[in-house]
This record gives sequence, C-alpha cells and structure tokens, in this order.
Amino acid sequence: MRKLNVLKACIDLAFYLSCLTVLAFVLFIPFAILGQMDGIPIKMQGRELIIDNWQGKVVLVFAAVSALFFVYGIYLLRKTIGFFIKKDLFSAEVIRNFNVIGICVVTSTLLMVIPTFLYNAFYRTKMGFKLEVGFDSPLLVISLGLFFMVLSEVFKIAKNLKEENDLTL
Repeated sequence: MRKLNVLKACIDLAFYLSCLTVLAFVLFIPFAILGQMDGIPIKMQGRELIIDNWQGKVVLVFAAVSALFFVYGIYLLRKTIGFFIKKDLFSAEVIRNFNVIGICVVTSTLLMVIPTFLYNAFYRTKMGFKLEVGFDSPLLVISLGLFFMVLSEVFKIAKNLKEENDLTL
C-alpha cells in the first residue's frame, strides 16, 4: 500500500506541475499568435519551433491542445489511483479511465509529433531524421498509451471473471 501512496504523490506532483505549465502555455499563446514572438525559437519536447509564419502558429496551437490531452490523461490517472486506494479495482469507471488515459496519451503524442514533423519537413531548410529512444520518445509514449488501452481490456476481462466467480459461490 505504501507504493500506491508514493505513486499517488508522484502523479499528484506531476499533475500540478503540468497544470502550471499548461496555464503558462495558454497565457503565452495569444502573444505568439498576435506576432509578439516572431522569430524567437521555442523548444517544445526537444523540437525547435520558430513562430514566424502562420504554419508555426498552427503547430503551436496543436501543441497546446496536445498538452491539454496529456494533462487530462494525468487527471484520470489520479482518479484511478484513488479508486485503487479505496480498493475498488474493477469498477466500470476504472476500466473506462484506463482506456481514456490511453487514448489521451496517444492523441497527445500524435497531435505534437505529426504537425511538428510536417512543419519541419515543409517550412524549414534544415532537414534530417532523428530516431529517439529516450523516455520522451514518441514511439515509447504511444506504446505506453496502447498499454493503458490493453490494461483496460485486461481489467474488463478480470471484472467478468470475478463476477462469474462470485455467482458460482
């Protein structure tokens, strides 16, 4: 149980820090869109973005939406850990939360990676290919999102087996 409380504390900290970051990001976006940040390079998740045209501003908006999806996924994870602490492991909400967390993580990653890739491919002269294998690798993050979706299915099967077992006793 101690590990669960440590996990809850870590997720809570990540959630609150993410909320602060998203709040700052949302406050920053109007300045960038209105042209106050033209030519200033911004580094988001290891990717440099220069907001000097409308395409860069569109990528910035996609990044903001991506961050909102990710923070919502962290929020759902916090709720799910709360159910675990109450020992309510197989509720329908836990199963739904795991699936939605996975969708949020995958959507967040795709909303960040695809527009940034297209922007760099079409509007930047410096081209290259970089395969990332670190903890912030898009492939790893998408895999983590898919893992949450699979975990949702596993919990659904376990819930059905538990209900069948309870009926046979």
